[in-house]
Amino acid sequence: MVNNKIRIGVIGLGYLGKFHYQKYKANKHVNLTSVVDTDKENHSIIKGKDILMFEKYQDVVDKVDAVSIVTPTVTHYKLAKYFLDNKIHVLLEKPMTETVAQAKKLNAIAKKNKCVLQIGHLEQFNPAIRKLRKSACKPQFIEVHRLCQFNPRANDVDVVLDLMIHDIDIVLSIVNKKIESIEVSGKKILTNLTDIANVRIKFKDNIVANLTASRISTKNERKMRIFSNNSYYSIDFINNKLKKIHKDRSNSFKVTDFNFKKTDVLDDEINNFINTCLGKEKSMTTGNSGLEALVVAKKISKGF
Repeated sequence: MVNNKIRIGVIGLGYLGKFHYQKYKANKHVNLTSVVDTDKENHSIIKGKDILMFEKYQDVVDKVDAVSIVTPTVTHYKLAKYFLDNKIHVLLEKPMTETVAQAKKLNAIAKKNKCVLQIGHLEQFNPAIRKLRKSACKPQFIEVHRLCQFNPRANDVDVVLDLMIHDIDIVLSIVNKKIESIEVSGKKILTNLTDIANVRIKFKDNIVANLTASRISTKNERKMRIFSNNSYYSIDFINNKLKKIHKDRSNSFKVTDFNFKKTDVLDDEINNFINTCLGKEKSMTTGNSGLEALVVAKKISKGF
């Protein structure tokens, strides 16, 4: 750390990596020292004489206190392990790793070396979800639709690991019960991996979550509906809206709408990561929660 600023490196300047770079560069509380990308054409993006550009990730190890790893999933384990082994904090994009065993290993290294390992589950930073977590919501049935227009950039994994894993992560965090059964169905439409999927997860106490994810839709939609005793919650992730309908003792229905200002969830995630590294906050998307979501996602993918 220099002048009380944490030294940051960004590993990978692909579509999402460019956004990580921009957020760190604009953040007054960090010193963005290094960027790594094997594609030399991306080197021209880097602006600022104090930011060093490298092709090999090993070259930045003595120049950073923490890194964002924004690379294809197949590289996550190798890269994260290298930095954690060198006691460098890691913000790792989702899905966490290719395998559950790899995720467990990363968590063990992070714990041993007292490093922050945070996973890029952005939806946890959505203000509607933050508000929901503060409520007394006790889900009985959950319905989720995450629909996206086709984008060829994210086809190294199936739709479960690409999109549905966000909702798996959220559902696990608000239900917090043991899973008793999982029923899955899915189809390959435009790629060699499953592009559309529906999953029914049954938890202990007969709590059910029905999740649908598609990356071949004509529109973008990200909605979650939660049915609780005498209450119904509807979340619109795209528009940052939360609606609550509650039946009171007189059997009347009270409707409350929460409309939140548009927020930059990536910036919120990065700030949480920085402050966790500095000991000022606790990570909202830990390596352990990333592992739990990955375990369920892998079980679903194996069912196709």
